[in-house]
Amino acid sequence: MLGSGKVWLVAALFLCVFSQVDSVMAEPQSDGAAAAASKWARIEPQAIELDGKVYSPTCSQAAGSDATYAFWYQQGTADGLVVFFDGGGSCWNDETCCKPRLSGKGAVFDGAAANSVFKAMILPSDDPSRMSGLFDPHETRNPVRDWSKVFISYCTGDVHSGSNTAEYHDPANGKPFKIEHRGWDNVQVVKEWMRKNLPKPHRILICGSSAGAYGAATHFGPLREMYPEARAFYLGDGGMGVTTPEFEKARNESWNYMLPVSIFGADAQKIPDREVVARLAARFPEDRFAQYTTAHDVVQTNFYAQQGGGPATTNAWTEKMSRELENRQSQTNFRSYVAEGSIHTILRSQLVFNQSSGGMPFVDWLEKFLSDQSLPNSMMCSGCLSPTNK
Repeated sequence: MLGSGKVWLVAALFLCVFSQVDSVMAEPQSDGAAAAASKWARIEPQAIELDGKVYSPTCSQAAGSDATYAFWYQQGTADGLVVFFDGGGSCWNDETCCKPRLSGKGAVFDGAAANSVFKAMILPSDDPSRMSGLFDPHETRNPVRDWSKVFISYCTGDVHSGSNTAEYHDPANGKPFKIEHRGWDNVQVVKEWMRKNLPKPHRILICGSSAGAYGAATHFGPLREMYPEARAFYLGDGGMGVTTPEFEKARNESWNYMLPVSIFGADAQKIPDREVVARLAARFPEDRFAQYTTAHDVVQTNFYAQQGGGPATTNAWTEKMSRELENRQSQTNFRSYVAEGSIHTILRSQLVFNQSSGGMPFVDWLEKFLSDQSLPNSMMCSGCLSPTNK
């Protein structure tokens, strides 16, 4: 693993970009879009009991944070349903989990030292009515503008996949502290609300950005089983499964990583991140799967460095991403879109409508992916994998 000084330098780079992404997502919409945004309902669910186990929704309960968990729902006019898993970093050891992202001063980054590396609570910028991309109901090019939407918030540092109370120690003073890695538990509560309140859709897009891309993969199978008659699509945005074995071991222990056994088998926790989406595509051959990334995604690159994958200044993440993406292409129902540059994620921003460096406009590619037409080809930006093209 990296030394602590290098870890925080890498984290600072990540946070600088992460804050820029938030600025794009929170860009004010038109007056018409703002009026439509009032249709979003913010829901604070209560604890439930399923199969003899109580699931209590909560955020991380990091020091200084608000533990209140909430998600959002917007009813559409079409027969489709978008289930979106939000992102916001992750933590898995003493060095990362002692830096929660909070509201107010805790969310201020000075550009030299990282004040946070994972989102520890629901922030004002998490409100999907402030986002563009898939959440813009007035952009006529948005292929899901009139679908219903469930926006699953994220504040547990475990890519929506943990079910554990983990104890860590602050590297600065050795004091113990706890983090509630309860992303899996929160999703169980959201799913129960969906069962009781939503009609069964004819089409369902299960997607997520950054950490949410991993969450969408974790929960694709159980959600698919909830709606067996629907046409189903998976789209991972900026979460390519390029991680290290050391990280995967640490997160299994810290989070109690909950890849569903019913989908992945008894040894689910042992499955490398790089194999998860390909296994889903093989398990559900009638469904469609896709992943989006930029060639030099700065956030994924820096997290890979934090995990011990090599200095962020090298091309290590890009090279591994490219190799592993080729392996996933063996599944005939899998496609990818690799764009030039280093911007992290697309689905929550205007880039959905502006990105065209992958070989065709992304929004056109997405519309065809979600249609009854044949699958679009995978798209790759021309000559963009070289380090000189960052």
